[in-house]
Amino acid sequence: MLSWLAETLAVLAKEWRCELRTRYALSTVGLFALSTLFMVSLSLGPMGSSSELRPVLPVFLWVILLFAASAGLPRAFVHEEESGTADPLRLSATPSAVFCGKALYNLSLLLLLEAFITPFFIGMLALPIASPVNFAIALLAGGIGLAVGSTLIAAMVAQAQVRGPLFAVLAFPILLPLLKIVVDASLGAVLGSPVDMALALAFLYDSMVTVASLMLFPVVWNP
Repeated sequence: MLSWLAETLAVLAKEWRCELRTRYALSTVGLFALSTLFMVSLSLGPMGSSSELRPVLPVFLWVILLFAASAGLPRAFVHEEESGTADPLRLSATPSAVFCGKALYNLSLLLLLEAFITPFFIGMLALPIASPVNFAIALLAGGIGLAVGSTLIAAMVAQAQVRGPLFAVLAFPILLPLLKIVVDASLGAVLGSPVDMALALAFLYDSMVTVASLMLFPVVWNP
């Protein structure tokens, strides 16, 4: 167990060292999310001040987060194949440790993105949050699901010849149910309605995706 944990943390540390050296994912997801947010804000204005239009805003937030993640997270395995480090990584760490290290990296990246973009989104669109705690939990649940699902999809995309549109095609059926659940949870937090069931479903979905990914990843990682 200690050996597996050390391998997982080593993969996580390697990912962040590479990221801080190139800043590819940070700049990609950050600039994509900011540009999309400014476009939405300039087009719609402070929609949160209208009680009739307010329920639409959580959808825009999660669309921004999804497409920002789609722009940056697929690099988690693609750069391993392009730089020729995939085979040494296969030999030096167990598949589950590689997956968990990559997933933790993607999760930390997504949580940084959420912490950065959500205050801008709330302020620029004048969105009042009736239950900030539930809203934060919904962001956490959605971030976990996006990170784990994107990690598995990125591993599949890295093995393909044509990688450009493949991530979006594979991500849609896997992440769409999660997005529906976390949008409902975020909307409930905005309006102050009960969200216990939606949050429970979100974490249940996260657990299911995690277990399925750990089962499928060795097959994907060692074709």
